[in-house]
Amino acid sequence: MTSQKTNWVLVFALLVAGLFAAAQFGKLTLTLPVLRETYPEGGAFVPVLISIVGMVGILLGAVAGSVVARIGVARALTAALLAGGVLSLLEATLPHISIFALLRTAEGVSHLAIVVATPTLMASISADKDRPVVMAIWASFFGISMALTAVLLPSLLALGGLSVVFVAHGSGMLAMALLLYPLLPKERIAKPVPISYFAEHRTIYSTPRLLIAGGGFVWYTILYISLLAVLPVALNLTVWAITALPLISIVGTLWGGFLGKRFPPDQLVVVGFVLTIGASGLVYLMSPAIWPLFGLFFVMALIPAASFAAIPYFNAAPTDRARATGGIAQLGNVGTTAGTPIFVLVFDQAGLAGVCIVMALFCAIGIGCTVLLRARIK
Repeated sequence: MTSQKTNWVLVFALLVAGLFAAAQFGKLTLTLPVLRETYPEGGAFVPVLISIVGMVGILLGAVAGSVVARIGVARALTAALLAGGVLSLLEATLPHISIFALLRTAEGVSHLAIVVATPTLMASISADKDRPVVMAIWASFFGISMALTAVLLPSLLALGGLSVVFVAHGSGMLAMALLLYPLLPKERIAKPVPISYFAEHRTIYSTPRLLIAGGGFVWYTILYISLLAVLPVALNLTVWAITALPLISIVGTLWGGFLGKRFPPDQLVVVGFVLTIGASGLVYLMSPAIWPLFGLFFVMALIPAASFAAIPYFNAAPTDRARATGGIAQLGNVGTTAGTPIFVLVFDQAGLAGVCIVMALFCAIGIGCTVLLRARIK
């Protein structure tokens, strides 16, 4: 299921599906104070409601690729959008917190299926010359979704609180399922493959071409969310500067897609980490100036663009692409979950200098992982 001509209409329709998938995080992350008021009995467990979706990704990410390949990417995506829509509508009833947690767990499965199936489809409907740009477009989905969600949430909350937020999100997912269904290729992407939880992990983590995308991406995800949380405090940023950071990342990611038409993705990942090390030094040396921070988020965004481009670049078979996407989803969730506690602790103990040193250390590890995995790919 490869394309000689890029189906740009479907590419952007799939991006919108990804925006709704990212909003499965954003709708709670950006309404946490309201969520605490809604579930005062939840106490410290309330923030865990946000993390549950990511925890599902950590637990099931590696096997998700084979499940999606077995079902068929088009079927998996449609089913996941429908399920996500229904689950969000059920959440709109604001059930008991224990029921809400179960709904979030099921929502995590829906999210994982979308983020595995969508980039696999996008790679398959793209011409070779356009594929790096298409994968960069996908890599920007989380930042775009968070920005749009932040813009829309105040109006939705004013209309009717969390319930209206969840109804709007659920309705959007159901609408996307209906809109995408006639556009999606109906054939299965591969013959049915046996699925074994432990065998899938062994296959992904012992096969360099399946692992290389996630092997660099995990170190980026450790940085991105945690730096968005820590650096605004460390540098005493204004609201407009905080808002600008994810937007700058989106521009950097798309720039990375165009660079990917000229450079192999593994080389671009390494360049992204090297530039991030340099930018981290400038952030410390030029503190409290803002422009080095903008530069940091711009060059750091090369890494996700190149990481997602690495999936189709090193894996020609759609089944392998689905597996590699499952691996990057799992590792991405590991990084997102682990990064913030690490950097908050470092900032509390060593301040901005410690944050910049640890940032550079993680980048160096990312470079090492990428170079070693590339050397093992024949």
